[in-house]
Amino acid sequence: MKLRLHIHHVYAGGWCADIDDDHDRQPDDPYWCVDRWPTLQDALTAGCEQLANLTTTLKKTHTLPRLSSYLDPAT
Repeated sequence: MKLRLHIHHVYAGGWCADIDDDHDRQPDDPYWCVDRWPTLQDALTAGCEQLANLTTTLKKTHTLPRLSSYLDPAT
């Protein structure tokens, strides 16, 4: 399985980062997606960290969870 990170600007403002299987590019069902990053660099950094985490998880368990959320600036 090849995972890919996709970063794009959202109409409501901010940036979205999502990770999906390179062969199944359904935007409605990513392995990881977080909206509303304030900067492109924030989205890219978080996406790369999550990609590394998913890679480690996949090596250990051979399955991947799916998670979608919004950035909560309070945390």
